Amino acid sequence: MTNFLANEYGRVIVIHLGKGELLLESIQRALEEQGIKNAVLLSAIGSLRKLSMHIIMDTDDNATNNFLVVEKPFELCSMQGLVLDGVPHFHMVCSAPGNESFCGHVEPGCEVQYLMEIALMEVRDMDLTRRRDAFGIDYIDKR
Repeated sequence: MTNFLANEYGRVIVIHLGKGELLLESIQRALEEQGIKNAVLLSAIGSLRKLSMHIIMDTDDNATNNFLVVEKPFELCSMQGLVLDGVPHFHMVCSAPGNESFCGHVEPGCEVQYLMEIALMEVRDMDLTRRRDAFGIDYIDKR
């Protein structure tokens, strides 16, 4: 186990996305525009018309991922994660009509249906990045 401590919190950025905007790509652009390198995702709610994510498919040492793109109405029930070195890593839980649920790692291409509200809190004194281990899995490390 490795842990990292932060003491200096900065700005809180609230992002509103409208119909047809791309979720992950818009968040990335807002982070770049504001010069935010490290942040904690505080909240994200809204609706999607296109879901793009991946999930793991087995427990082998080398991960096998299944990439999904599903076009139907979704409620984004929860999204959580971190931004390290300017790169968002988020997971989400969405529900579709009939209480069908989808959970996994957010990929580019998610499209907003009506609206999306996202809040991120900047962490100023955390100089972290992700590195890849021998199994191809990213882990958090000091920059």
